[in-house]
Amino acid sequence: MAFQHTIQTRYSETAQDGIVHHPAYLVYFEIARIEFFNSVGLVINEMEKKGLFCPVVNLSIKYLKPLRSLEEIMVEVSVASFSKVRFSLNYRIVCKGISVTTGTTTHCFTNASFKPIRIPKELQETFEHA
Repeated sequence: MAFQHTIQTRYSETAQDGIVHHPAYLVYFEIARIEFFNSVGLVINEMEKKGLFCPVVNLSIKYLKPLRSLEEIMVEVSVASFSKVRFSLNYRIVCKGISVTTGTTTHCFTNASFKPIRIPKELQETFEHA
């Protein structure tokens, strides 16, 4: 089942035509991803203090319908796949019951020197149950 997080689009994210500018969707993905991590006990700031990072290494996004200023959206996040060194998350943005955007991010785990490392066992277990 997908994790869901509600966000309201902001006026400052729109172009003159009133449509949310495309980079804002990436921010919505990140906000929902951080909340998803929090919901399964993975606090990003705590992980980073321990020298564990999970940068985005690939991103794809498909815009289906435009969003406008001050709309309530639901961002769904689900684990698409994971291995010993990478994981991918799927996203879907829904507004008024209609899918407006889909996307995927792929991440790896690194140490503080940004050298790739294996996903810690406890995180693999979390992804198995997410």
